Amino acid sequence: APEHNSEADSPFRNFSGQDFDGNSVDESLFSGNAVTVVNFWFTGCKPCVAELSMLNELNNTLKAMGGEVIGINTETFDGNEAAIKEAASQYRNLSIDSASDAGKYAFDIMAFPTTILVDRNGNIVGDPILGGIDNQDNYDSLMQQIQSVIDADSANQ
Repeated sequence: APEHNSEADSPFRNFSGQDFDGNSVDESLFSGNAVTVVNFWFTGCKPCVAELSMLNELNNTLKAMGGEVIGINTETFDGNEAAIKEAASQYRNLSIDSASDAGKYAFDIMAFPTTILVDRNGNIVGDPILGGIDNQDNYDSLMQQIQSVIDADSANQ
């Protein structure tokens, strides 16, 4: 049997979506960032909404470090306009196709919010953070992982 290559299986390797202004986004989103923090959430999820201001602050911090926070709101899949209107946030959120690799990945998520890190090559790195980053342990763990991805990225430049 061929060796299982997890890198080729990344749901962000062949990526497409639209931001809430209707602009198309592809995997170049990830290649342009040293690290991309991808937060899966939905509007009816109280812990998800509770961490939005923290994610916005994190996005501002990360921008200075060459990274970005991206929200993927599962209610907004397939260009659901009513859900997009409700899913307001200050950092970039994307609507993706539910049948896409990233869409399928999102459907396998058991707990919301879930936050993952994606490197410049579109690979998921580190461990998913389950639950809001308004929890100090989750925040510390996320920041530690972000720093290690940024360090690895600068070592590869």
